Amino acid sequence: MLSKGQQLLDIHHVMRYVSWTKLRKDGEDNVLGFFPSAFELRPTEESLSVNWLEYFSGDHQNQVAESVREFRRGFDAKKKSAFGIANVRKVKDVFQGSGRAVRIVYSPSLDNLAHASIQKLPRDEFALFETLATDVFTEMVMNADVP
Repeated sequence: MLSKGQQLLDIHHVMRYVSWTKLRKDGEDNVLGFFPSAFELRPTEESLSVNWLEYFSGDHQNQVAESVREFRRGFDAKKKSAFGIANVRKVKDVFQGSGRAVRIVYSPSLDNLAHASIQKLPRDEFALFETLATDVFTEMVMNADVP
């Protein structure tokens, strides 16, 4: 188990909560993916909030379900929201390819013991956020699909 502040391993995975308004949809509200804005920092944020899937035991499916439940304990995750999942190494590669280095560290809180954060994320790199949305956070789980 990692200690608070340690970097996640490259083979690990992170999960990001994405609200309904930041989901790409077709004309019939079928979810197609994520908008790049789902990965942008808010003006008051210093890092991007994610969950570390390997915090939980069991197979990938169990880790995903437990992570969703952990998110829900910390805030009101709306029924039509979704969660994006990415490999840590792939996230780092996107930024290293543009000459930037991000850190993905374990940062648990009382509300979310699986919490991690993506640090040193640039603020105005739309092309990088588009890459995260289309090529890196490629696994999606709808909140409503997890009991």
